[in-house]
Amino acid sequence: SIFNMIPVEDQKNLPEDEDTPEKRADKIWNFFGKKDDDKIGEGEFIQGVMENKDILRLIQFDEPKKIQEKLKEKKH
Repeated sequence: SIFNMIPVEDQKNLPEDEDTPEKRADKIWNFFGKKDDDKIGEGEFIQGVMENKDILRLIQFDEPKKIQEKLKEKKH
């Protein structure tokens, strides 16, 4: 769901190892040393995300720079 919030034009610029929802999930699972059928505990997940900004970036939607700039312009 989070991946689908990324505009298609921005999806084209993602690194090859995270340019699909499946690749992003695989990258997260690999970080935790898990296999497809393994589970991640809530505490394990929170700790892993807090300790690794790259994993946090993979699970959240970061507004494109152009939208952030437009919002800044409206505030001034």
